[in-house]
Amino acid sequence: MDIKPQEQWTYDPAEHRSKHCSSNPEPSFKVEGSAYIGLCPNTLTKAQAAELLLDAEYEEKGNTPLTKYPKRIWNVHEGVIYEASPTEINKGSFHGYPWRGRPGRNRLPKVVEKALHAKAVYQGYGDRFQEWLNAYNA
Repeated sequence: MDIKPQEQWTYDPAEHRSKHCSSNPEPSFKVEGSAYIGLCPNTLTKAQAAELLLDAEYEEKGNTPLTKYPKRIWNVHEGVIYEASPTEINKGSFHGYPWRGRPGRNRLPKVVEKALHAKAVYQGYGDRFQEWLNAYNA
């Protein structure tokens, strides 16, 4: 199935909930039960988040026959890996948060990791990207 082009993806700020919002200028995580919730820094604007969708990376084989959109997309901002998930199935709207791998789950596809690393290096954040990957790639 063909994936819709990124230009049709929209950022859903999820203003009705603050699950991924932080009052700090650094991305972080909070633990709720066994889940780690990614908290976006308060310095990341809605406009920046929307812009990150426009050149997001995804793995085509992660799609299901039920949707024209990827299950997850990723990008990098200031060396930090962000993941976005659909907010409305088959609508092309996504909400993002800092990415963290978990043992046996949520692994970053190698093709995506390489593309994000290249972006981070180009942006001057190669070292921070590697630190993030080392810390959170379970």
